[in-house]
Amino acid sequence: MWIIRWVFFTIVLLALVGFMGQNQDDVVIVKFFLWQTPQMKLAYAMFLAFGVGVVLTLLVSILRQFQLRAEIGRLKRQIRKLHDELEQLRNLAIEEELFPHPLSDTSLSDLPKPEQGSNRPLS
Repeated sequence: MWIIRWVFFTIVLLALVGFMGQNQDDVVIVKFFLWQTPQMKLAYAMFLAFGVGVVLTLLVSILRQFQLRAEIGRLKRQIRKLHDELEQLRNLAIEEELFPHPLSDTSLSDLPKPEQGSNRPLS
């Protein structure tokens, strides 16, 4: 992916340099709302616009990176919490099976009784 990015950047830069070379004689005044620049060559105005665009894109990208990192941290905490809850639920089933609750519904009268007359010796 980084190769594609560098190829694209190189193509844009070469196009900008070529455009600057073809427009060495044109002079422009850039007006933006109430603000305007002094007279400057079109090549410099285009280079300035390109530079401002790169800086603004960089700032937006940095802000987005911070947002994504915060989201990743939040999701990791949520995963850790859910993992702990899952482990508790897994252990809960094992603990109830090994150590039944002392106040369970089973009593001694519910247990099977030995059959009468089965006291003969096994031979």
